Amino acid sequence: MTVRNPRIPKAPAVRTSIRTRLMRQDTLFATGIVIVLTLLSFVMARSALQQRVLAQLSGILFARETLLEQALQSAREEAALLGSRSELVRIAQGGELQGTLEAMLINMRDEHMPAQAIAVFDRTGTLRGSVGTSMEAPFDATQATILQPITGDEGWKAYRVFAPIRSDDGKNVGAVGIEFDVVSLLQPLLSATSLGETGEILLAMEKNNAIILLHHRYSAADRRIILLGSLDDQYAFDLPLAQALKGETGIRSAEDYAGKKVFSAYRLIPVLGWGLEVKVDRTEALRSVTTLAVSMGVAGALLTMLAVFVTRLLALRLTQPLIRLSGRVSLLRPGNWSFRSSVRSGDEVEVLDRVVEDLAARLKMTYDHLEDEVTKRTAELREQYVKDRAILESIEHGVVAVDRRGKILDINPSVERLLGVEREMILGESVSQAISFCIHRKPCPAKKHPVMQALEKREPIRAATNMHMNIVRADRGLLPVNVAVTPLLVGRKLLGAVLVFQDMTDDRRIDYIKSEFISLASHQLRTPISTLRWYIELLSDGKNKNLTQVQRESIVEMQTAATRMADLVEALLHAARLEGGSITPKLKKVNITALLTNIAEELRALGKDAKISCAIDIPTKPVMIMTDAILVHIVLQNLFSNAVKYSHPNGQVNVKVRVRNGWVEIEVTDRGIGIPTPEQHRIFERLFRARNATTVDTDGNGLGLFISHMIVDILGGKISFKSMENKGSAFTVRLPMGTKKSGVPSPASS
Repeated sequence: MTVRNPRIPKAPAVRTSIRTRLMRQDTLFATGIVIVLTLLSFVMARSALQQRVLAQLSGILFARETLLEQALQSAREEAALLGSRSELVRIAQGGELQGTLEAMLINMRDEHMPAQAIAVFDRTGTLRGSVGTSMEAPFDATQATILQPITGDEGWKAYRVFAPIRSDDGKNVGAVGIEFDVVSLLQPLLSATSLGETGEILLAMEKNNAIILLHHRYSAADRRIILLGSLDDQYAFDLPLAQALKGETGIRSAEDYAGKKVFSAYRLIPVLGWGLEVKVDRTEALRSVTTLAVSMGVAGALLTMLAVFVTRLLALRLTQPLIRLSGRVSLLRPGNWSFRSSVRSGDEVEVLDRVVEDLAARLKMTYDHLEDEVTKRTAELREQYVKDRAILESIEHGVVAVDRRGKILDINPSVERLLGVEREMILGESVSQAISFCIHRKPCPAKKHPVMQALEKREPIRAATNMHMNIVRADRGLLPVNVAVTPLLVGRKLLGAVLVFQDMTDDRRIDYIKSEFISLASHQLRTPISTLRWYIELLSDGKNKNLTQVQRESIVEMQTAATRMADLVEALLHAARLEGGSITPKLKKVNITALLTNIAEELRALGKDAKISCAIDIPTKPVMIMTDAILVHIVLQNLFSNAVKYSHPNGQVNVKVRVRNGWVEIEVTDRGIGIPTPEQHRIFERLFRARNATTVDTDGNGLGLFISHMIVDILGGKISFKSMENKGSAFTVRLPMGTKKSGVPSPASS
């Protein structure tokens, strides 16, 4: 069978193909791997090359320092050797051997010593003979070997070595000085061919706290020294030469005097007091790494392209069965449930293909029986709906269904009949506006509407039997009702509520007739009861001595019964007057503190007879309220007498008064028998007594709390209670300190 007019949703469009996603993800993964490996290789190669360059600079620095120290040491040894020759001793002592100095100079040049001048000085430092450049001896040249570099505008041009001349007996008779040319020394010392085009070896000295660069990369036609500025300033800027002149040694990446980024190795030459630096431009030093990076980038791009190509091939191979399977599954629909497995890949796709084949077969079987099941269930629901609707329409009570916002969804015919409204007119309207309530003939505010309270609290609302609740009909008349509202909950979700109200017109009429009968009967009974009590008083007069003891006891019982009957008739009259509205409170300013003090004395007297202690907590300052003192006295007397009557022997009754927000709260608490929970909702009903109260006091009439409730309501107040069986009760009366306007509801119970 096929379902009539099936509503089959269209298959959702594919936003991104699995093949495209696979290719995209694999491409991104491969590209990421290539980039990470390229960057990692570049960083590692760059770090290794940097360490290698720094190590090479350190080696060159050490080699150049060694070369310089060897040349200077050789010159010192040569000067010391000459100082021990006898020829120079005789010259220093005044002999004339000029040809000897020339021969020595020629001999030194033949030995490849770059000497260009020799001078001999006597003990006083006076020149005794010289050949080549003239020179002056230092003041202590006759005492120790001295190395003296010679600098000029073109830099370091020569160096002189002075050594003492000693006679055969070991005495210093003078000094010899030799001047050496530095050209042959500087050429190997400053050669930086192994460092590339930007490699450079620098010599610097400090003079007057200034750094003087003696040798640098200069052209042969422009030889001059360079002044680099203050030594302290350059040291603060981390200039390697300044650090070398300060005696520091280091190998690091730095900026040279020209502000270029370089790799530098530097240290101090102790024999000269100069700084030596070997440096190379960092860009040139790392050029091979840059070339490597470019090569790796090209290789990475080629690898990425290859990865994309391979990924495409793999994606085509892996996703083709899935795409074909997806297309076949999208064709499954009523009338086309045929599906045969065709994938033989041996992997999860083949398993999925077989699962879809089995699922299609199951769907076909399920769908073949679906129409019959739907038809059957529809008929059952229609039959149930007809039954429910018939039951609802036959109910004499009014039934109103509302949604969770209080909008009317449906009503039964009884609502139309009882309220005189049309169904179409109130559907969709707010229940608080379409169905208005009055409590004791006072309009009920929207917030106090039973339906709105049930929706807000999510709890059933049922009107108390003693609450005279009315619904305003369409003709503005009042319909006495009994109301029950039940919220519709599914778990914690609120769907709406159902309002059920019962026409209480006949019950109210019966109550009225009953009240009229009680009032009439009470009036008629007062006269015979008064006569009976008068004759009983005559019989009980002490002057009548003809009565026996038994007769006297019988008269006492008769007097007690007559008094009880009179009290009952009086209570019935009070109740009838209150219900009929014939009692109007006489409001005036009353000192509630003084009133309670007087009543407290009565309470203590009553409690003393019953062996009940009383604790009174009343404000010391006067509390003035607008009320009827007589009616308040009746209420409190009823509460006090009940508290004493139903307390356990040797118990305690507490009375507490508090003033809060314009209201006076009077609380009467006992620790007596309490009120059973199932019967608490009827405690203010007329003639009602709890089951445990009848066992304690059989003479009660069940009118005290009924009268008290009506009096408090007339005074614009509220009476409430809390009670637990065998734990005691606490009754609270709230009275306004000012007058209450008509129609204003009393405060909610605490």
